[in-house]
Amino acid sequence: MPTIHVLDETTINQIAAGEVVERPASVIKELVENAIDAGATSIEVEIAEGGIEYMRITDNGCGMSEVDARLAVLRHATSKIRSADDLYDIASLGFRGEAIASIASVSKFTLRTRQETDDMGTRIYIEGGHMVDCDPCGTSVGTTIEVKDLFYNTPARRKFLKSTRTEANKIQDMIGKLALSHTHIAFKCIVDTRVTIMTPGNHKMVDTIAALYGFKVSEDVFPIAYEAEDIYVEGVVSKPTVLKSSRQWQTTIVNQRVISDKAIYKAIDTAYHALLPKGGYPLVVLQIVVPPGTVDINVHPRKSEVKFSDDKPVFKAVYNSILQALENPTHHVTSHQEETIATAIDYDKVFTGRSQGFTVMREKTEALVDTIRQKGYTAPQRTVYEQANFNETLDVNENFVPKSYTQEDKDRFRAIRESRPNLVPSSVEPYINHTGNESVSRYLSATQGLAGDSNTGDALGIDSSYDADHSNSYNTNASKTVANHGLLPMGQVASCYILAKKGDDLYIIDQHAAHERVRYDKLCKSSESIPMQELLMPMHMDVSEEELTLAEEQRDTLLDLGFQVDQGGPTSLRIDGHPVDIIESKVPEILQYVFSYMHDHQSPSAAQLRHEMLAYASCRGAIKAGHNLNLVQIDALLQDLFSTEKPYVCPHGRPTIIKFTPDELGKLFLRS
Repeated sequence: MPTIHVLDETTINQIAAGEVVERPASVIKELVENAIDAGATSIEVEIAEGGIEYMRITDNGCGMSEVDARLAVLRHATSKIRSADDLYDIASLGFRGEAIASIASVSKFTLRTRQETDDMGTRIYIEGGHMVDCDPCGTSVGTTIEVKDLFYNTPARRKFLKSTRTEANKIQDMIGKLALSHTHIAFKCIVDTRVTIMTPGNHKMVDTIAALYGFKVSEDVFPIAYEAEDIYVEGVVSKPTVLKSSRQWQTTIVNQRVISDKAIYKAIDTAYHALLPKGGYPLVVLQIVVPPGTVDINVHPRKSEVKFSDDKPVFKAVYNSILQALENPTHHVTSHQEETIATAIDYDKVFTGRSQGFTVMREKTEALVDTIRQKGYTAPQRTVYEQANFNETLDVNENFVPKSYTQEDKDRFRAIRESRPNLVPSSVEPYINHTGNESVSRYLSATQGLAGDSNTGDALGIDSSYDADHSNSYNTNASKTVANHGLLPMGQVASCYILAKKGDDLYIIDQHAAHERVRYDKLCKSSESIPMQELLMPMHMDVSEEELTLAEEQRDTLLDLGFQVDQGGPTSLRIDGHPVDIIESKVPEILQYVFSYMHDHQSPSAAQLRHEMLAYASCRGAIKAGHNLNLVQIDALLQDLFSTEKPYVCPHGRPTIIKFTPDELGKLFLRS
């Protein structure tokens, strides 16, 4: 007796169902995609008990004749392809012809359908893969499919399903993504008799997003459109303030098919990486169109993944499209919107003050370094809030006093002096009688070099030294002064957070994150490439074999970052040069961080490495929680913060400022 047996049709269908039908959401996906292929403009989905007990999909598509309806429930029966050659030029979502047969084999399945030219429709009832009835019926044009008792005949499969709520959420998430990929179709989802999704089907992506995620979210997105190398990308991306802790709000669509692809996700993360906190994912909806012959969609049983013949052009197109949108947003804020932190974000630049494209060109950076060396480079001086001691009276002479002030500057200067008489000497008072447009902040900056050694104040890797007045008391006149940024400093909380107001709104500023942003932008703008200081006596640092290999492989990249390194021994690295803004004692620590980042992120671009190094060094050198700041220091910090390109996020993507409107404060106090 043979040990190898030919399986019966029912068993074959149930095995196929295990590949195609993973959970109720898989059923919805397959049947809704069939409705889309049928040309439907309206699709209604109703479920009960998470879809396990009941699912109904109704569409207004072309419908089927009785003959086609009988064929449609057979395995490998399809109208989408005729031969294997058609697999490389598929325009439809379905093509295998096994979904209906697989679903019907593990459920109680009813199909009703009618074409516009037919007077009567067709009803087919299948139970556990066996056709029980096929008879005429009255029904509207299109197709309605009901699926009851999913996996009733395979109880082992039911054990792997989650709770009904989880399964219902999976279904709604799937419908949402299908609605985003086909904005011309009106979708309606009913969960346990309650309507949870209703999209307009008006071809407008923003309206679909509003229906799915809310009107407020739809206001914080802007469109993208990009075309290169026969690849077209369009869709919407959100501001970095619209975040989720997973990719739930990221929908990637290739040739009208919702898919998951690592290269596309990496391109999204890379484009946003300078703007987001770790673990934060923005809302992104991308419609990517590529030539059908360059993508294989027949690589996954559930067609949720694709394989590109070359994913590099796709990565580049997605990356550049998002980067272009972030640099030049075209979204519009409606007149009834209140001013928020998010709407004020300036998306001009991402990495170094200009668009980086796909990589940093080595020839340009080398030429720039040579120019900087020829002209000489002056390390940045400390700002007023980085002074060593603000309790000491400054020795000011006429050379450091601006020649002219506006009336606003005069009032501000007098208010500060009255508030802090020990900070500004009376000998300067006569100079504020000048008129002109020189800002008082320039005076404060001009006096900065008298309080300490400016050569070490802003060096990368150095913790700024503060010995500010621990008292946050201030004169009422000083509190009436509003700086150029429009915020009125009020004081400090827990030596960590700055309080300020603008109109009736309250602002809370994280002083460390704010200073981090100031330092980062200052370093980025200092040059397109990082100038290097060559050492007369080389430094040596102990490294692992892996780090030594990385140093050798990434020698040119490290040189672009301002590090000239070579092997100094079996387990040591010789450092012949380092960025001019980094003091020698911090070079090994920052290099160690660069190596760690290279290890954790395979083949990071030069722009990514530059950003990470500067962000890390800026963080290490920024003021910390526990540093007491007086009002003058706070004002100077805010002035510098609002002169940066992205004042509302630190280089790591954390917010620097949180705003509370009177209504929001009222809600916290449960005021009606």
